[in-house]
Amino acid sequence: MNIPNRLTIIRTILVPVFIIIYLTNAIPYNHLIAAGIFVAASLTDYFDGYIARKYNMITNFGKFLDPLADKLLVNSALLCFLVVPDNPVPFWVVFVIIMRDFIINGFRLVASDNNAVIAADYWGKIKTTVQMVMVIVVLVDSGYELMNVIEKILIYASVILTVLSLVECLYKNRKVLSGSPVIKEGAANPDTNMFIALTDRLKNANMTISFAESCTGGLLCASFVDVPGSSAILKQSLVTYCDDAKMNIIGVSDNTIKEHTAVSEETAAEMAEGVKNWAASDIGVSITGIAGPDGGSEAFPVGLVYIGISCGSKTKVERFVFEGNRREIRVNAVNEAASMIEGMLS
Repeated sequence: MNIPNRLTIIRTILVPVFIIIYLTNAIPYNHLIAAGIFVAASLTDYFDGYIARKYNMITNFGKFLDPLADKLLVNSALLCFLVVPDNPVPFWVVFVIIMRDFIINGFRLVASDNNAVIAADYWGKIKTTVQMVMVIVVLVDSGYELMNVIEKILIYASVILTVLSLVECLYKNRKVLSGSPVIKEGAANPDTNMFIALTDRLKNANMTISFAESCTGGLLCASFVDVPGSSAILKQSLVTYCDDAKMNIIGVSDNTIKEHTAVSEETAAEMAEGVKNWAASDIGVSITGIAGPDGGSEAFPVGLVYIGISCGSKTKVERFVFEGNRREIRVNAVNEAASMIEGMLS
């Protein structure tokens, strides 16, 4: 079990500890202690996601438990507020927030039956953050007039963001309930919903992106092109399949390929930087690897892929070894590239 999953389990375990301490008035300063526990649990939510994205530790267990732990933490605190005298959070606020989670969970079950994935959206993450801050402020309850005003602002902001994130999620994924054909996700296809979310985020950030692909042969670019409105963020794309194209078009050094080969961290970095400069985009993304089924060796196995991202003065490269057939390796590489872009934007 990796570190992000352990942090998620710790957050889950802290939920009953928080409840017991908060509701036990015999414990001195129980509200402040409970606030400290809630803050610690909230921090694990940030760090498990950050570590999982940065070091490629995303697992199915984490995808299942992480959002569940978030809902347990926030909703447990809201339900506790209802049984505490002089609680500033009205019942209807708690009802709206919890009902939103029930609706989204039901929606995800319907989507799952259609082999579709409802990806976490930008407003949903903002909503969760504001809710956590609101809970902390209510727990501390200093009694100062200014804090009371901030408390009310956060309570109503939580409701607004809850409703907004619900409407956005239902609207973006309306085909799930409309009876229209749903694009099926899986090992054989890129994660369509992830590319929809990424396109929206890049639009909102007013950023453009370009690609230099080798083993994926343009599949990453095509996954963005499948999203309506991607012309607002996509500058240009290259399929630099052979070494000459890498060197002559985007400027990968001849020495780099000779010393490190075309499938290397160094080549991926120069490809990402080169295509960003060539296209004059904000972000440059590169993929180079061995999709198989032939061409592998002990040092360079089939499925070895390097993905590079260059943004501003920073360039990041990650190494992967994917399993599966040629198509699955290419799709996995494209999906991981999308995850890296998402991590860079977070």
